[in-house]
Amino acid sequence: MKHKLISVALIAILLFMVLGNSVGCTPTTNYTLTMSSTAGGSVTPAVGAHNYSAGTVVNLTATADSGYRFVNWTGGGADIGNATAATTTITMNADHTVSANFALGVLIANVPDTNQPPTNTIPTPNRTNFCAPIAMANILEYWDDVANHANAQNVTAGLIPETVAEYLGWFMDTNNAGSPDRTNAGFPGTKDVDIVPGTLEFVRWDAAHNPPGITAPPFALPAGKLGYNWSVLTSCDTNYTITLNLYKNEINNGRPLVVSFDYWNPVFGTNVTDPQSGQTISVFGWGTPTSSSHTPNPEESWFTSDIGHAVTGVGYILNWDPDGVGGLPQTDYVIVHDNWATTPENVAVPWANWMCLFPVSP
Repeated sequence: MKHKLISVALIAILLFMVLGNSVGCTPTTNYTLTMSSTAGGSVTPAVGAHNYSAGTVVNLTATADSGYRFVNWTGGGADIGNATAATTTITMNADHTVSANFALGVLIANVPDTNQPPTNTIPTPNRTNFCAPIAMANILEYWDDVANHANAQNVTAGLIPETVAEYLGWFMDTNNAGSPDRTNAGFPGTKDVDIVPGTLEFVRWDAAHNPPGITAPPFALPAGKLGYNWSVLTSCDTNYTITLNLYKNEINNGRPLVVSFDYWNPVFGTNVTDPQSGQTISVFGWGTPTSSSHTPNPEESWFTSDIGHAVTGVGYILNWDPDGVGGLPQTDYVIVHDNWATTPENVAVPWANWMCLFPVSP
């Protein structure tokens, strides 16, 4: 009987040893997530190596410093949730080295994006080629109705931007159908040299101020229109760095500006979401030079170094690879509001092909 008990006990011990050794014998797989960041921001998890068990879903967050914008994540492959979202996830199915990429950039929010044509309130005999008045109307409406600037209250008299643009078109002598004090002599569109004086005269125009020596408009002052002295400049410098720095300075100080280009033929590339504002930025490359627009766009013509296509500058992103794969060039992009209904709101184009800048300070 004693031998039988001993045999049973030995069998039990052996079973325990076998079963005990089999529990947890499968090793746990760990993967390493190595985090890095370009200049201009920080990341969570912090820069460095972090170990996770296989299948762990890790939250990634990129936080841009002042004056910078998050661009994208690189290195996560198919395991990363959204490579262009500042907050996303990565599933640890392998070792990964992930970098958050930042770029110098600013985007002014809530600048109007008005499209051609203007209204026919005055009336205006030819409402084509109205890009310059429309681009400037966005800025006047921004300072009056969005920023509520003290030196811009009722400068637009509560008019819609399309009507403000019509008045501006007369003061700028757009299509040679406005103020006789301008230099346009039968050309379509608005000559660059007429944009500043036309803007300044409209801005100052009110019941008490019709500047001496300036031809009075042949229509009534809009009800409630108030006049102010603003500063509007013209810069047609062709130096890349000087001109881009002027553009950046205006945007950095929260001042949208008018930019004219020699021609306007952007070719769509991709859409990206701006993580700071949540707005969509539609990135374009430059198509071949053209002398005029094509259907279904509004009718416009351009003349190099004299009459270009004017848009409203609202932002920029420098040294940017917008699609991350080289389909679009890695370069300096400006973000503008075009004035065609056929283009999106925030259009990013490489800083090239520009003609003149028109900074506005109320």
